[in-house]
Amino acid sequence: MKRILCALLSALLLLTLTACGGSGSGSSGSMSTGMGGSSSQTTQNAAWRTGLGILTEADGEERAGKINTIAAAVLLDAEGKVADVMLDEVELSVTGDGKVTMPGETLTKRQKGEDYPLTAVSSLKKGWTEQADAFGDFLTGKTPDEVKKLATDDDGKPKDADLLSGCTIAVDGYR
Repeated sequence: MKRILCALLSALLLLTLTACGGSGSGSSGSMSTGMGGSSSQTTQNAAWRTGLGILTEADGEERAGKINTIAAAVLLDAEGKVADVMLDEVELSVTGDGKVTMPGETLTKRQKGEDYPLTAVSSLKKGWTEQADAFGDFLTGKTPDEVKKLATDDDGKPKDADLLSGCTIAVDGYR
């Protein structure tokens, strides 16, 4: 159990660093700070807010399963609307003997980029990063209440036709 907790905390740290602009290899995205050094920009941006959310989900049976840790960094503008979103996720496995097995590389989905195998099975032929960024773009300009009301199906996938044109991944956890 102690090993599982240590691995989980390590994954959370990795996601936090990645989502906050760490220098992980292959990381990409559109999150920008917009904060300048002059006092007028600081005053102008004072009403903007940032937040980091981390969600860990585990499933499995009889000491074996999967642990997913999701990180979302969100920037809200002065009106309280989503100005930018950066999403990432790491997946871990727990084997039948209770040991946490890390993937050969401890990269997040965003860091894996084209090496994450979603493109080949996606009806959109888009990778995870492209779809997560499309979801972030869809959320831009919406209020947190509007984001909460986004309709999803039983699998957590969006129902909105505009969103489905760029994102078919389950979005409940990211939301």
